[in-house]
Amino acid sequence: MGTKSNQKIVDAHLHWWDLETNYYPWLTDQKADEGGLSGFEVIAKTYLYEHYLEDAEGYDIQGFVHIQAEWDPSDPVGETRWLQGLVDRDALGGLPLGIVGFANFADDNVEAVLEGHAACANTRGIRHMLNHLPDNPALCWADEDFMENPAWIEKFGLLKKYGLDFDLMCFSNHMGRAARLARKHPETRIFLEHTGMPHDHTPEGRAHWRSGMQSLAEVDTVVAKISGHGNTIDNWTEALIRPYVLETIDIFGTDRVCFASNFPTDARYSSMDAVWSAFLSITADFSHDERDRMFAENAIEFYRLPV
Repeated sequence: MGTKSNQKIVDAHLHWWDLETNYYPWLTDQKADEGGLSGFEVIAKTYLYEHYLEDAEGYDIQGFVHIQAEWDPSDPVGETRWLQGLVDRDALGGLPLGIVGFANFADDNVEAVLEGHAACANTRGIRHMLNHLPDNPALCWADEDFMENPAWIEKFGLLKKYGLDFDLMCFSNHMGRAARLARKHPETRIFLEHTGMPHDHTPEGRAHWRSGMQSLAEVDTVVAKISGHGNTIDNWTEALIRPYVLETIDIFGTDRVCFASNFPTDARYSSMDAVWSAFLSITADFSHDERDRMFAENAIEFYRLPV
């Protein structure tokens, strides 16, 4: 297969997992025929750097940001150590990798967890999925509304101590509170994941998403990552995601957005070729320099990648 695009790309949101060696409860314990989440059988298999390169064939991938993938909760730093080992053994072809690990600020031992992550040279931040819609249990990916948990809010400030940033995964109902949190901690960059996860596509839902995005964009330390549309847009197509992609760029500007594949999670919805092809098509009217920033340079700068 030949070159599909010569656009330099740093994938700002991906996951790798080795199910033969490491433990991911959501991929190994929740079988569809046992009441688990259907569709995961498509991705419940080992997916590593070499598998990613096969999926990304024809694209000029020049770096990665690995986001925590719900590793064994009894050892939250284990995933970061495993990834750091890949870097240290030069198992990634010399390409730069930023690592975003998991921590729950409401846990009593969170400072020890942060210290463990920070001890790995390629760690850049922390992610805790906060999606919680009380009137929609299917979209409650967090087991409580952590942004109403005083301990969680207080200990968010520990990120500054360890020089870590935060990947924010939430719906529009949390964006206003997240913006206030960002203002309170200007030393901590916040990366809004998956285009703000627009899940309500009614005019009212779009307006609520837009308002939340604008409130976050008013804080200059917040960056939007454009990715993961299959999670909230059924049978996504380029035409369906185009308004969300272009509006996100309009709200945040080309200097504060990054593109990402969200693979292999998004393999449930499409090929990686479809993802990058759609993003490149949607941004075809932007300048070369603007596309370089959105597809690579912003991720390099904000995740402090060693290139």
